[in-house]
Amino acid sequence: MTAALLSACSTEGYQPYATRGLNTGQTENYDEFTLKRTACYGFCPVYEVRVDERDVLVFKGEQFVKEDQGTVSKRLPEGSFKKLVEIARAHDFSSYDAAYPNADGSNCPQRATDMPSVIVSYDAKKLSHSVSLYQGCMGFDGRERLDEMILEIDAVLDLDDFIGPREAFYGAEEKSQ
Repeated sequence: MTAALLSACSTEGYQPYATRGLNTGQTENYDEFTLKRTACYGFCPVYEVRVDERDVLVFKGEQFVKEDQGTVSKRLPEGSFKKLVEIARAHDFSSYDAAYPNADGSNCPQRATDMPSVIVSYDAKKLSHSVSLYQGCMGFDGRERLDEMILEIDAVLDLDDFIGPREAFYGAEEKSQ
């Protein structure tokens, strides 16, 4: 009898109301957008975010972000996924190389070290492409346009609540400078 009562109070499988049914992990039947930011030598936020055609955002924080304890979800405003695809089209996303720099470095005339990468991928019926941009890769044609596209994507995703303020991750020495 006691075991039955204790199992009734179990939190296994519980999802908070705000995210219930959103974080199902079953996105294979939906068009999907992914943005991933990698580590740098410093306090760069490291995370991956996915948005499916239902406008469901799934955020997985790894390092130097406010939400770094697993996966959280939120529903974006209606039409957000469509807006992400429109941004990609407006910036001719499919014309970009798959990686900057590419294997032989020929598409990256100038490089800085210890920078993060931003990986943007669309897997949709009308657009399927991925671009990995090492932020230290500079001086190639289209870099400004690619940066502008990433800023527009960030505005649609509205991740401030998940990432948190940068100041929260700096040491006391950096704050005073």
